[in-house]
Amino acid sequence: MSNRDRYQQLLTDHGLTQAQSAEVISKITLRPCSVRTVRAWLADSDKPSSRPCPDWAVSALLRGLAEIKLS
Repeated sequence: MSNRDRYQQLLTDHGLTQAQSAEVISKITLRPCSVRTVRAWLADSDKPSSRPCPDWAVSALLRGLAEIKLS
């Protein structure tokens, strides 16, 4: 499964919007993450705006979701 697919599955499984996921990643990494960036990660690979979803983004989202679950 690609990072794009994993990221999309996490959004679906946890009922998150792209904006919410960008906020979670920003809180975990302490770096900005925009909705536009998330959209580029999730765009079909044949689209000009598509960008590969990095490993760190999936890891940060997973870590953020775990922290949310614990609180």
